[in-house]
Amino acid sequence: MRRSMLLYLTVILAGCVQPEKTLSDSPFFNDFAYDESDAIPNDLPLPDVGINQRPVLGVKKVLVSVVHWQDGDTLNYPLIEKHTLSDDPDSLRSYILAASQGKLTLNGQVISYTSGPRPDICKSGTPMPMALATSEGDKAARANGLDPDNFDFLINLIDCGGNASANRPGRTIGVYGQSLSPHVYKHEFGHNLGYAHGSTYTKCAKNGETVKAPAGCTTIGYGDTGDPVSGSGTLYPAFNRWYSGWLDEAQATTIKTTGLYRLGVLGDSNPQLYLIDRPGNGARTRNFLALEYRKPTAFDNFPPNDNRVTGVWARFSTLVYYSSYMINTQLDGTPETATTADPTLQSGRTLVDEDAKIKVKVCSTDANGASIAVSVEGESLPDCDTPFISAPQQDWVTGPLPMFSGSTSVPNATITVISFGNPAKVLATSKADELGRWSVRANKELDTWRTISIQAGQALNGQPAKWSEGRSFHVIER
Repeated sequence: MRRSMLLYLTVILAGCVQPEKTLSDSPFFNDFAYDESDAIPNDLPLPDVGINQRPVLGVKKVLVSVVHWQDGDTLNYPLIEKHTLSDDPDSLRSYILAASQGKLTLNGQVISYTSGPRPDICKSGTPMPMALATSEGDKAARANGLDPDNFDFLINLIDCGGNASANRPGRTIGVYGQSLSPHVYKHEFGHNLGYAHGSTYTKCAKNGETVKAPAGCTTIGYGDTGDPVSGSGTLYPAFNRWYSGWLDEAQATTIKTTGLYRLGVLGDSNPQLYLIDRPGNGARTRNFLALEYRKPTAFDNFPPNDNRVTGVWARFSTLVYYSSYMINTQLDGTPETATTADPTLQSGRTLVDEDAKIKVKVCSTDANGASIAVSVEGESLPDCDTPFISAPQQDWVTGPLPMFSGSTSVPNATITVISFGNPAKVLATSKADELGRWSVRANKELDTWRTISIQAGQALNGQPAKWSEGRSFHVIER
């Protein structure tokens, strides 16, 4: 198969799905296969001691060197410029601005240079010669009066059998032929950011609306239609964005306690990523269950009723400290189908991770986010239909005017806090916001030096209130 045109396979691997186009007018990726060797391990230390992530923020300078051979090649300078640093809506520059929500800007220049005759190595197949591309890019820069060391990232293009490779993590990309799509740059730039090729858990055990993972699942390479490093043309996943420092503490939250939670739309409303710690954490790795919720965008070009924008995406994500990279394994949340293009957990479906003693149930989804029930440490899942009381927690000690709050209820519902089992004794009322959060102080001082038991109820559109389980706490004088 001719590989001088770098386009991704329409069928990546046996059992995997066709990657989506990034924009409606983007070509298919027909000629550039995913290849494990395109990510070149690079043991750069993490930039900050004690920081799990590898932030790449601000304005970064990129030098794109288009190196022509004296005896001719296929490289198209205007098209390469369009795909990389232009303001074209599908360029690498535009893509990174969108994925980072404006926190990373790629500026720089695209230069051209004619070197010597085509080397023999570029006549003999598909060697992915990173060293040759780097040295030719260095020549191109200096011939144009530039010092490569003055740039944060280097993209060097030569016509040499096709394919591409990049340091993971690092600052150098080699592209070995002409691409008809900017996808190759997004994929390889992901490697520079420290993103490894991911995989997918398929054929997981399913009982009714409960999926068990990862124990007993089958692992396949790639197949993640929400990750351009692992099989798609979409924006990078939420976990990758957090790793690169593009999601702050309000946008990425670690769940440590059982409760109901509201997950906002990735790239829009907060929180955009929930992380739950999994076993096996230590000096070499840290493991998470990562949850995100997407709606269609120019890059996540899914139909409005597509599984990938109507449910919660779950990935088993790992930080690998000793080699400074991160890797995702997507959950196929609908193992009853033969494709991985419907990976999300739909409303009513529950993920059970027995190894981590975690359960996640998707209660509901809407245009603004998803409501989920989460249990940790083997605890029972909260009821989706009743508000969850975040504070006071069981057996807390409070003053006579405690603050009542909840992490999630039905958005815009009326919340009523009552003395347990006594709807006539109302202690407080509130209204949930658009994310289902509510907070209200008791409407009068509670009796001190005693234990108080409460319930919370929610009502919407005149419907009767649905009451939560009881919660008891101790009131003292303050």
